[in-house]
Amino acid sequence: MVKRTLAARAADTTPPGLPVPLAEARPEFRLLTRGAERPSTAEMAANPRAAPARLRAAERIREAA
Repeated sequence: MVKRTLAARAADTTPPGLPVPLAEARPEFRLLTRGAERPSTAEMAANPRAAPARLRAAERIREAA
């Protein structure tokens, strides 16, 4: 669910075929990670509950409308 939301808000939604991107269709986020970051082996050894954890990160580049 989170990955779909971040991907949708990081995409330009300008309709194809327009010569210039629309200001309101610009992305709101820039993804900082490609896919999900998983915990390191050392982290999982120290904390077994960290095994299912995934980190996804995005930077806000435009205020929401």
